[in-house]
Amino acid sequence: MRTTITADERDLIVYHYKRLLTAFRDAPQEERAALRKAYDYALAKYSDSKIETGEFYLAHTSSIASIVALEMELKIQSVIAALLQDIQTGNNNDLAEIKEIFGEDVALIVESLNKISALQTEKIANQSDHFIKYLLSIADDIRVILIRLADRLHYMRVLNALPEPFRIKISSETKNLYAPLAHRLGLYKIKTELEELSMKYGNPVAYFDILKKLEDTKAQQEKYIQEFIIPIKEELDILQFDYEIKWRTKAISSIFQKMKKQNVPFEEVFDLFAIRIILNSKNEDEKIDCWHVYSIVTNHYLPSLERMRDWITNPRENGYESLHATVLGPQKKWVEVQIRTKRMDDNAEKGMAAHWRYKESKKNKESDAWMQNIREMLEKESLGELGDAEGSKIDVKSDRIYVFTPQGDLIRLSVNATVLDFAFAVHSNIGSHCTGAKVNNQIVPLKHILKNGDQVAVLTSKIQKPNMDWLNWVNTTRAKAKVKRALKELEYKEAEEGRELLKRKVSQLKMVYSDELIQKLVSTFKLNTTLDLFQAIAKEKVTAIQIKDALITPQKTESKPPVKPVPPMKALATASSHLGKQKILIINDDPGIDHYKLASCCNPVFGDAIFGFVTISEGIKIHRTECPNARQLISRYGYRVVEARWLEAEAGQITVFTADILIQGIDQLGIVNQISQLISNEMQINIRSISMESKQNGRFEGKVKVTVQNTKHLDLLLTKLRNMDGVLKANWMHSSL
Repeated sequence: MRTTITADERDLIVYHYKRLLTAFRDAPQEERAALRKAYDYALAKYSDSKIETGEFYLAHTSSIASIVALEMELKIQSVIAALLQDIQTGNNNDLAEIKEIFGEDVALIVESLNKISALQTEKIANQSDHFIKYLLSIADDIRVILIRLADRLHYMRVLNALPEPFRIKISSETKNLYAPLAHRLGLYKIKTELEELSMKYGNPVAYFDILKKLEDTKAQQEKYIQEFIIPIKEELDILQFDYEIKWRTKAISSIFQKMKKQNVPFEEVFDLFAIRIILNSKNEDEKIDCWHVYSIVTNHYLPSLERMRDWITNPRENGYESLHATVLGPQKKWVEVQIRTKRMDDNAEKGMAAHWRYKESKKNKESDAWMQNIREMLEKESLGELGDAEGSKIDVKSDRIYVFTPQGDLIRLSVNATVLDFAFAVHSNIGSHCTGAKVNNQIVPLKHILKNGDQVAVLTSKIQKPNMDWLNWVNTTRAKAKVKRALKELEYKEAEEGRELLKRKVSQLKMVYSDELIQKLVSTFKLNTTLDLFQAIAKEKVTAIQIKDALITPQKTESKPPVKPVPPMKALATASSHLGKQKILIINDDPGIDHYKLASCCNPVFGDAIFGFVTISEGIKIHRTECPNARQLISRYGYRVVEARWLEAEAGQITVFTADILIQGIDQLGIVNQISQLISNEMQINIRSISMESKQNGRFEGKVKVTVQNTKHLDLLLTKLRNMDGVLKANWMHSSL
């Protein structure tokens, strides 16, 4: 339902339009005319529709355009794209119309902004790196990201109009996704405002409590600062520096983080404000002047060398330049002093767009190179700054694509990934039963190659089974490994079916189902392993009649010499050599694979040398080659041994396994808490269970079950436990106790 535009809303639109005209007062007449044309076009397209906050669409986009022009200092194409960004471009006619009227750059920016708007950010609320990389993969023009950031800033400024649950959700997204993005772009003022508004709406009790305490102590702080700067001002005046001294209370969100990190109340946060000395120096004198002022400050107040930061000699990668000194002021209070020039301060306040204004040349080639630097900076883990983003497009070269589930979950895949890759990335079981997918509402086959931004709904069937062709239809390492494991799992399920058929047949023949009987059949049908026999029965390559004939027909047997004991590793190698074409069993912690179990007698973990043993009724059990039972199993039942190894984790993926630890020590107060703190907090290891028991001799004994990544991880934990005061022994329980 549409409503009439109010006089106030019209006034707001006119206000922003006049501000933009002022910003572009020195621009060519055609740019000012394009701005008016964009307003007329947007008014016709938006009509009188409103956004969730009740704000008229053009009033909303006008506010965003003002941020883009006045706070980010971008040029006319960015401003026009900001005005038109909420025009839906799903209709190709609209996109073509925008391109014809305003040019290709504006059309492409608007189209990319539409794609980003479709992202359900609540699904990646704690993945700022993925969010930033997704934006980069969608937007081949950095201006898209800046306009999106301006959009969120304005949204936060009018967030009070929304219900509380919505405010909390938007605040969380802003804190976790958009504030880090602003930080990387060097938009520190915008970053701080986003963090402040996020806390104001996300944690209002703490926010207003700190705000009140700051207001209550404001007069006291101002008096202290005047006392602090008097001797510095006197000396700067004598030396005839052209300077300005500013001070600011640190952001409420920053104070709150300090309180949490240091675990102290507001009254014990010592650096509540920062003093900034800004010099109006010539470019060639900047460093000398800053260091001169640093010497003046530290001559009057004792500096903390540990907290001194020199970002003038070595600027941050994002271009940030400043000298930071923390000194001991009057009343023995620590004060942070920032020393920089006007150029440096302008850069720090407004990002790299300000820095770009100081560039002597504004050639297009330089602009292109600068924009590429922005992209590279964003893609790195370190924090970055913003440049003047006006210019041609950025060449996108990425080995990753980002696609979505129908629920909006973000899935990152390698380039050329297929529907089958996507299905296995969602879950092994979904991948194993995948029959195809709907990509952007179009049904496509398993081997369809996905593109960046696709929405993918996997189609499955209970009767679908993996086959060898699938290995040619997946391109990611993870999916290939999962297909191989799915094929292996299918083989073992077939073997299980064959085993049950054999047991029923043996029962019908009134015979005893035993290892000797199974081995007789393996030998009769000239097979390599018990698994081969079971699979052959399931696939009807060995029939019930053949089994009957083999079991009731007497066969000549050759006497065999007694088996000599063989070391486990050598015996395993010998047994493995008889496996023929039997594939290696790949072991990991995938809950979707249930055809093997980790043997409780030795509790193998990732990194151990292992082998599989086919049991009669419990499937395959995985043992350590050093297991106490290994020698007997391998030497007596070599034909039931399966070669196995651990699945290597992909980059960025952590595989965990369970290990039991026996701890003995002196029964003293707090020892259990100390142990759990070491494991959980210091080592960041998950405790599955813990039990401790006091002994009569003043000692204790306990068992702790933990999840570790590998044996090296486990050894490190054991070493730290053994070095604890009060702990006498800490050993891995290879066998269950």
